[in-house]
Amino acid sequence: MKKLFFLVLFFTANLLLAQKTVTGTLKDVETDTPLLGANVMVVGTSNGTTTDFDGKFTLEVEEDSGEIISYIGFKPMTVAYSIENGTTADLGEIMMKPDANALGEIVVIGRGVIDLEEDRETPIAVSTVTRQEIQKRAVGNVEFPQVLKNTPNVYVSNQSGGFGDSQMFVRGFDQTNTAFLLNGQPINGMEDGKMYWSNWAGITDIANAVQVQRGLGSSKLAISSVGGTVNIVTKATNRTEGGFARFLVGNGSYLKGTVSYDTGMNENGWGFSFLLDYWKAHSKYANGTKGEGQNYFFSVGKKAGDHNFNFLFTGAPQWHDQNYSKDRELYDRYGIKYNNNYGFRDGEYLSLRRNYYHKPVLNLNWDWNISEKSNLSTVIYASFGRGGGTGDYGNGPGYIDYPNESELQGGAYGPNKGLIDWDYIENVYNTSLTPDANGNRYARPADYEGTILRASVNNHAWYGSVINYENNISENLTFNVGTDIRFYKGDHFRQITNLLGLDGVREPFGGNPENTVSTTLIQILGQLYLIMPKKRKELIMIILKI
Repeated sequence: MKKLFFLVLFFTANLLLAQKTVTGTLKDVETDTPLLGANVMVVGTSNGTTTDFDGKFTLEVEEDSGEIISYIGFKPMTVAYSIENGTTADLGEIMMKPDANALGEIVVIGRGVIDLEEDRETPIAVSTVTRQEIQKRAVGNVEFPQVLKNTPNVYVSNQSGGFGDSQMFVRGFDQTNTAFLLNGQPINGMEDGKMYWSNWAGITDIANAVQVQRGLGSSKLAISSVGGTVNIVTKATNRTEGGFARFLVGNGSYLKGTVSYDTGMNENGWGFSFLLDYWKAHSKYANGTKGEGQNYFFSVGKKAGDHNFNFLFTGAPQWHDQNYSKDRELYDRYGIKYNNNYGFRDGEYLSLRRNYYHKPVLNLNWDWNISEKSNLSTVIYASFGRGGGTGDYGNGPGYIDYPNESELQGGAYGPNKGLIDWDYIENVYNTSLTPDANGNRYARPADYEGTILRASVNNHAWYGSVINYENNISENLTFNVGTDIRFYKGDHFRQITNLLGLDGVREPFGGNPENTVSTTLIQILGQLYLIMPKKRKELIMIILKI
């Protein structure tokens, strides 16, 4: 027994002695600030780690000597290490240089309105991610925010939600305090400043580069950028001819096909580019997070002397089912992929929470090189959003008296899998409502009677223009003036998407306590369908205004 003990002790000691560690701290050379969340890897291997809040990293290595490299958003920095008479090599402070100039060859249009840091003397902390790096990371069902998650000071959350429901935090500030620009066009929500990445599902396919400016940056626009500014530069009309076809797969039966072709610029200065793709998935990560969508991109460019024009039209119609955070006890009971936002009705899958939206964007850039010292840049844009999100109306599933109610969550959730029991809601609970004189049963949401599904719709039209004139008066003096004009109109209303066996809804509005809605509207990917309940001829009201 003693021999076995000493043998185990001997091998453990040798194993501990064999462990070799490289440590160090990454800092931005221009601001002398630590780089949080930066990648550090051993050259020639897949062995890597990320820096902590103070920019420090600890990396276990196998060899006594080698090189480590860090490159996300900065000029690649390779540092040699050597471990002698010990198990740790401390590389001290490694000063990283921003690679803002990497955008020089990428931004072919809109230089005057796309607020990049490359030509500014003020010390702004930036990270630049090129198209090559985006394409390496945006594989399978990886979405745009996740491409930037290893960029210093960027944190991405909610990957277990539905497609496009991720959130990006820059320096700890949420998306309402971070400015997002697309070719110089502000794309934060006009009403609340939020970012809905499901509306921009095609960004990873059409982005040429992304520059993250951390903190109050160089934007000329009147936008909230306390956390920082994220400049997304899309592809313009390509100057060379070429194309590709691609097919991707991922977890959750994720499938995506893409085709793209560029004609190149002809002798008359014209060029055309287009991209189309289609994706669908049974789930993202959690159960009940189905999704489907398309992405389209069309661009036409014209070079005419000192004038450079580029028009693009892009959009990403989609729908996806959603998942929200829950108590840990529910995950312990039903598994880490549990989602209580869906169930089955007559054997058919039915989600309580489905987001559907289509937000096409038109964008026209015009660059005019007036002289060697002056230039004028203009972008004119418009977008037209159509869509919304579904939910319960009336007495929700969580508030229904259910005979098999779980001790972990009240309401009509089946005890075996924790899914919504739609059959009970429709065939037992809704049929228990008292009928009127004609035998019709109505939900009365004001009294929390009955359960139906509704969609909260947000349709909007958004127009704007950014114009910038620049004159280099001397080597140390530049005159710059411009305008940022935006117009917005939004329509918010609710519409019924599923009556779940009832004959309509009665609401006390307009001075009449018995107003009745008896028609169901279903809107998916911009198409409108009208479904009339059986044996109902009258149409009293279609849309409930809120």
